[in-house]
Amino acid sequence: MSAIQYFQDYMPGNVCFGCGTRNEKGLQIRSYWQDEIAVCDWRPQAHHQGWAELTCGGVIATLIDCHCIATAMATAIRNEKRALGSEPHYLFATGSLNVKFLKPTLNDRLIRLEANVTEVKWDKKYSVACDVFSEGTKTAEGEVIALRVYRSDRPDEASPVFRPR
Repeated sequence: MSAIQYFQDYMPGNVCFGCGTRNEKGLQIRSYWQDEIAVCDWRPQAHHQGWAELTCGGVIATLIDCHCIATAMATAIRNEKRALGSEPHYLFATGSLNVKFLKPTLNDRLIRLEANVTEVKWDKKYSVACDVFSEGTKTAEGEVIALRVYRSDRPDEASPVFRPR
């Protein structure tokens, strides 16, 4: 059995609060393939509470956003039948984020996110659906429009703000 390949390990220079491996104060989420679904298991800490014993809605929105962005990147590479880490690498940014909170998410339980790309347009715009679970109960759902803003084989096409530093 091969080791899990976490999408965030293949996002160069990532300092994002939610998914950045280079942000030691961030959430440090880790997304991976489980069959055809992108999965992220994450455990909140006491300082992630909104109401007492409940995970902050803004933290849940960040989890959805970052997991979906990583899912878009991994899907783009998978659709090209390439390995994570192969060139060219892609960077995605959030075009929109829509979250629906269905039930409270307890703050002392593991949170599981499951996402998949539902539509790709122009090879740059990825619609990603995500469900959030706590102890097997769906507590939130979201949709992210992920926009490919950089590809390493065409760096001049990207706005300077999106070029890796």
